[in-house]
Amino acid sequence: MKHQKMWASISLLVIALALLALFWPKGTGSGLLRNIKLGLDISGGVRLEYKVIPEEEVGRGIQEVVDDVWMVLRRRLDDAGYTEAVLRKAYKEDGAYIIVEIPEATSSQEAEKLIGSTGILYFAEVLEVSDTKPPVLTSEWKKGADGKWYRINPNIGGITLKAPKIRYATPEPNTREGGWIVSFALADAKDIEKFRQITERLYKRRLAIVLDQTVEFAGIVEDVISNGQAVIRGNFTLEEAKNLAAILKSGALPARLELTYSMTVAPLLGKDIISASIKAGIWGIVIVMIYMILFYGVMGVVADIAILYNTFLLLGILAATKAILTLPGIAGIILTIGTTVDGNIIIYERIKEEIRAGKPVRAAINAGFARSTVTLVDANLTTIITALVLYYFGVGTIRSFATTLIIGILGSLFVNLVVSRLMLHSFAGGIRVKKVEGGAKA
Repeated sequence: MKHQKMWASISLLVIALALLALFWPKGTGSGLLRNIKLGLDISGGVRLEYKVIPEEEVGRGIQEVVDDVWMVLRRRLDDAGYTEAVLRKAYKEDGAYIIVEIPEATSSQEAEKLIGSTGILYFAEVLEVSDTKPPVLTSEWKKGADGKWYRINPNIGGITLKAPKIRYATPEPNTREGGWIVSFALADAKDIEKFRQITERLYKRRLAIVLDQTVEFAGIVEDVISNGQAVIRGNFTLEEAKNLAAILKSGALPARLELTYSMTVAPLLGKDIISASIKAGIWGIVIVMIYMILFYGVMGVVADIAILYNTFLLLGILAATKAILTLPGIAGIILTIGTTVDGNIIIYERIKEEIRAGKPVRAAINAGFARSTVTLVDANLTTIITALVLYYFGVGTIRSFATTLIIGILGSLFVNLVVSRLMLHSFAGGIRVKKVEGGAKA
């Protein structure tokens, strides 16, 4: 009894938190999905088209260059959190193109900065700093992210470090000054040694970290950095820090991109699609729920409550984690609803067999779950493994489907093995199994 009360409390707490995340007022939105981020196919976003102009005219085919550009852009978008962005390759008479669609993006300028940046990073000595633009702007002068102008020298005592390989780049909160910083680490041993020599030569002097001809950070070298780990401080917002980290990790583009058009996609068509999808889903759920009640009686009512519990649990987790929901993601939700029903049917059939064998209802419930648990765990575990593979190797909307599937399957297991069991014990007095000649029927 004590364990049942504990699990009942946990079940109520879990669904309460899910409902809180799903329905907590945020902004001016309304409806069931108001707190869930929606993909471009549902909510609109930004669409960009770039012409791919190879830097090298010989030695590589245009298709190979486009493939490399696609991979770099895909990594940039995924690392920046735009996992639902769609990238398409297009070949026209006048050249090759990359079409990028970014859901939930409200600023085409920010998207263009992330896509079009070459991400070339190098270190330089700060020779002079000016609060205003120099009257004679030579190549030594670079504008800083802080609005100042820096005269720099990338040749530090005969040592240059350009486009180093980055092992990781991560946005982190700036606990001292507020805002966000980007910490990164060099991957190549030669780059690490060069960086050590640079920081040794510039000890107690100013070092600049330059990205795309902009001085992102300039400060006094307080220590000799021998492990290749450093921090870029630019008073970034979280979004700016994420974009910068994505550019650093993905590296330079293997070709020049020329923006041919940029537009904001209206979500009108998406609203029609999602409205039709929700209606179809609701009708499907209603039909399944009616069938379960007619065929299983009280246990069917429990199954219906379990379906609603898992649905709201899944939507609540999507809202809490700010995962982006696309149409393939909705397909994953519908699939997990079916999984919840299948799990309940397996359990109920075992319970019915135990009751027909002469066991009391509560004992039959315990025995039915004992016989079903291994089967349910094995079946759902294989699905989760498949979904994990899809998420790891997939990109874009494939990840959305995998995400909702993983969350839904885990929720289905919890609902089937914990929530349904608690409710069945509560409604045990109303469970009836009729015996008929040649078999039995609930």
